[in-house]
Amino acid sequence: MSKSLKECKDVLKEALKNADYKNGLSVEVLKEEIAKITQRYIDLSVSLTKSKLMEFIFLNAAVAVHPEDLFATELCHGGLMSKFLGQREKSKACLEIAEASKKYERTNTIRASMDFGHIAPDWQYVLDKGIVGIIEDLSTEKEKYLPDTAKFCYCSERIAVFEAMKALMLRFSEIAKENNSEKSDFVYQNLVALANEPPRTMAQAMQLVLLFYVLQTNIDTVICRSLGGLDRMLYPFYKNDLESGSFTKEQLAEITDHFLWKISCMEVTANMPFYISGKDERGEDATNEFTYFILERYRALDIYDPKIHVMYHDGIDKRLVRLVLEMIREGKNSFVFMNTKAASLALESIGVEPEDAKRVIVYGCYEPAAEATEIPCTCAGKINLAKSVELAIKNADSFESFDEFYGEVLSQLESYTVLCMDTIASYEEHYADICPSMLMSPTYRHSRERALDVYSGGAKYNNTSIVGSGLATLVDSLIAVKKLVFEEKHKSFGELKSILLANWENEEKLRLMIKAKYPKFGNCQPEADGIASDVYNRFADIINNRPNGRGGVFRCGMFSVDWRFWMGAKMGATPDGRLAGEAISKNLAAAIGQDKRGVTAYLNSLTRLDPVKVPDGYVADVCLHVSAVKGEDGMAAFEGLLLTFMKKGGFSVHFNILSPDTLVNAQREPEKYKNLQIRLCGWNVRFVELDKAQQDEFILQSTNSLV
Repeated sequence: MSKSLKECKDVLKEALKNADYKNGLSVEVLKEEIAKITQRYIDLSVSLTKSKLMEFIFLNAAVAVHPEDLFATELCHGGLMSKFLGQREKSKACLEIAEASKKYERTNTIRASMDFGHIAPDWQYVLDKGIVGIIEDLSTEKEKYLPDTAKFCYCSERIAVFEAMKALMLRFSEIAKENNSEKSDFVYQNLVALANEPPRTMAQAMQLVLLFYVLQTNIDTVICRSLGGLDRMLYPFYKNDLESGSFTKEQLAEITDHFLWKISCMEVTANMPFYISGKDERGEDATNEFTYFILERYRALDIYDPKIHVMYHDGIDKRLVRLVLEMIREGKNSFVFMNTKAASLALESIGVEPEDAKRVIVYGCYEPAAEATEIPCTCAGKINLAKSVELAIKNADSFESFDEFYGEVLSQLESYTVLCMDTIASYEEHYADICPSMLMSPTYRHSRERALDVYSGGAKYNNTSIVGSGLATLVDSLIAVKKLVFEEKHKSFGELKSILLANWENEEKLRLMIKAKYPKFGNCQPEADGIASDVYNRFADIINNRPNGRGGVFRCGMFSVDWRFWMGAKMGATPDGRLAGEAISKNLAAAIGQDKRGVTAYLNSLTRLDPVKVPDGYVADVCLHVSAVKGEDGMAAFEGLLLTFMKKGGFSVHFNILSPDTLVNAQREPEKYKNLQIRLCGWNVRFVELDKAQQDEFILQSTNSLV
């Protein structure tokens, strides 16, 4: 290759943002033509309309291939297909459904959404078959369904789209050939090959993965949130490339660097994930030579996007665990360890067959699903758990006992959680008329063989996820009411209500006393953890296995991502000492500043929560001081902490290794710490890019990690 990636990294990053598009229509003309196509076909079928739109874009949108790039993905689409989806989501029927939950949506108590993301194609099928093989399989199914108009159309529409994708590959290849560079010639050969057969080399496999991802996400508007198990999928290509003498290890390293760098430069919202390790089809550890190879390249590039899910199991190669922990200790902490046993058991609890449940993939941040058989809609419903306390207090002037108050809190929680599910189930009845999937659907065997779109119930498991946020804020508030009002009788219920409505005005001493004195979730305190477990179980029981609107069931998750900020913004003060407008607690962590007994106590609190109750996952949010993992003894302790948590049934965990002094200095002199990484929620960011409130949270959390 002409230049190494190191020599052209910045050029490629800029080229991705400002591509030199050629050989196609401008966005303005595309928009005009798309409007004409929509008007022509929309009354006949949304699926037909979408296939015609995608076909037109693939055949006519301008494309770009930079002379120094090894992969072609740039298509000038102007986000027009996303706008088409948005118009469908704002249909009269959907707006009418939204009215029922508007009261709770307005106060950020719930968020009931249509989730056409948090999914991936069957990547193994895509690589095994290639575009040509997918067309052949669809053609075979099409012949079976000749008498059935709907099923015949399903196949015909998708065949047309994949044929257009073949043509797009050849359009990319023409631009690459015109570049007349060594790298572009490599791109040209790979694209021509992929237009005619499945991938044969590692580079071809990577090209197909990247292009399929871009087209599915941006044109099919079904947002892909995992690149799958790259180590196990790419290993056969890597091995064959070396054994055949087609490529040297150094050349494969350069190709892999380009692949990872391209993903990093895409700057996908919340980072793009893939997973490594786990168990193979024989139930053995899937870690292989390429697992270490891709981590080596990732480490050398010093990137945090893509992020990596490590699929932990009892038989995992402990050398891999040690390597990942070493990288986290270095500050390369864009990893989450997922407990595949816990995830599989949780999936089985909602009806996923054991063989399918063994094939765990993680979408987005922490959300497990059955790979290639389940559409999980992992972020369709978002529930502010802590809001139930505020509503219970506002709706009454007194309670006879804590049990009566607690019952009202649970009643409020159930009421708006059920409303959220009912709203989503009503939306789901319209999914087929909003976003049928042209590219992803045919990669799912059950969808392809039934000739039924995955958003029309065509997958084997058609489930929907509801996620609870702010458990610690809720639990700590319940404990505060129990102690302050009903046990110590320090304040009457009415007095506490007045104090909260006044946002703790003139009661700072009381507020700080509550924060300092009473038990808090996440500190291995039986009373708090007991209430946490009860709320957690009751919430999960409201959700799990309740029928949804697509022939599947609802499934529970427990994490907050960054929703906790907008959820807290429209909340009043809460009995735990939280001020009005402040964020609620993060993921399943202790409330900010309340993790007073150290990481072991925190993880022990989490292991009291049954992982089977959360098929949509939870994450342990762990912050360790740099001194805790220093040297060989520190690494041994770090490893022991992880392994113990996993053996006790912990669902998933990610780490920040921080020094409060470093963070304070970075806050004061950001120009000196531009590359300091922070694991924010389920993704990484640069510390200096956070607002001051978020920076202060991490400084406090890292200070408490000294315990």
